[in-house]
Amino acid sequence: MKIKLQVLALFFLFLSCSSPSNHAENVSLNIISQDLPSQASILNLSEFYTFDRLIKLQSNDSSIIDYINKVLVDDDLVFIKGGSSLFKFKLNGDFQKKLSKGIGGPDEYVNLTDVLILPEQDRLWLYDSNQRSIFQINYDLEMEVDYSLNYPLFGVEKLEKGLIGTSGYLEVLDKFSSLYSFVGENLATGFALSKNHLKFNPEKARYLHVYRHDFFSKGPVGYNFVNSFNDTIYYVSENMEVLPKYYVDFGSNKVNENELIGRDYSSIVDVFQYINSSDKSYNVGNVVEFERYLLYKFFNQGLPFVSVYDKSEKILKSGRKISFDYLGQDVVLELDEEISFGTLGNNRAYLVIPSEASILREYQVLFQVKDGDNPIILFFDEK
Repeated sequence: MKIKLQVLALFFLFLSCSSPSNHAENVSLNIISQDLPSQASILNLSEFYTFDRLIKLQSNDSSIIDYINKVLVDDDLVFIKGGSSLFKFKLNGDFQKKLSKGIGGPDEYVNLTDVLILPEQDRLWLYDSNQRSIFQINYDLEMEVDYSLNYPLFGVEKLEKGLIGTSGYLEVLDKFSSLYSFVGENLATGFALSKNHLKFNPEKARYLHVYRHDFFSKGPVGYNFVNSFNDTIYYVSENMEVLPKYYVDFGSNKVNENELIGRDYSSIVDVFQYINSSDKSYNVGNVVEFERYLLYKFFNQGLPFVSVYDKSEKILKSGRKISFDYLGQDVVLELDEEISFGTLGNNRAYLVIPSEASILREYQVLFQVKDGDNPIILFFDEK
C-alpha cells in the first residue's frame, strides 16, 4: 500500500503545473482512503460544524425555486441561481426580484450557466454558455455590460489576475483539457486565454459533457476545483496555478479509465447507467473546505454519501445519512441527491434541503415548512 500511495503522489505531481510560485509552495497531495459506508451509517455534522442560521425563502408564484444550484451572500442580500433564473432575497428570506432568460437579444442571457459575486463593487457576473458571454449586472438586477468571452464553459471563477474556467470534458480547443486560464483585469480591458490545464483523452469529449454547479469552491486560500471521474480535488491559486490537493482513493471501487473509453458510449446517460449498475464510486463534489475539515459528497450505485476529513488528525468519517443539531433537536435525514452543500467564503458554508415531506419527513414541523415551499438554507461554519 505504501508503494501504491507513493506512485499516486508522483503521478499527480507530474500532472500538475510546473514552476509553482510561493502561493502554492505549501500545497501537497493528500490521499484519502474512502471506504463505502453502510446504508444505515449516520454522519453527525454537528461534531464538526455549528449550524447558526436558517433562511426560509419566501414562497410565492414569482419566487418558487425548483432546485437551488448556487447561493451567494453579501451583507443582508442573498442571490440564488435556480435553474436558468437568478433570484434576489433579503437575508431574512423576503423575496425581492427575479431575473429570467430572454431570447438572446441585447442584454439578455439564454443559458445561465454560472453566477459570480463581486461584493466590493455591488455587482454580479452571469456567465451564459450559449452566447459564451459574461453579463455584468448590479444588485438591482439591471444589465450593465455584455462581454463576449468566446469560450463555451460550464463554470467560471474570478481570480486576482484573471479568470479560470472549466469546459468539463467539452472540446473547447484542439488541446483537450478540463481547465483554462484567462489573463485580464476586468471586462473593460477584456480577458485573453493564457494556458490550459489537466489534459484528457479526446474520446471523452464525445459523451462526458458533465454539467454540474459546483466545479469551484472557495478554500482557506485560493479555490478548489473538482471535475468528475478522476476523484481529485485541485487547488487553484489566485495566480492561476493548479495543483492536485486531495485524491479520494476508492480502492477497488474506483472507476477506471478503461471503463470510460472504448465502450461505444453515446451520451453521459450511458456512462451513468453502466456505473450505477456496478459497485463503483464516483462523482466527488459539493466540496466545502475550512481550516481543519474537508467535506465532500460522492455517489455509489446512484446513491449519495457524504464524508468529512479531519486534515489535522488524518481521520475520515462518512455516512449515508446526515444528522445535525437545530434548536436543540437532533435532525436525522437520509441524504438525497437534492440535498447539497456549498461555500460562501470567509469560513462560511451552506446546506440546502428541499422542503418536501419525502425528504424532511416529520421535521417539516420543526422548520415550519410544507410541500411546495422553497428549499430551506442552513448556514454553518466549523467548530
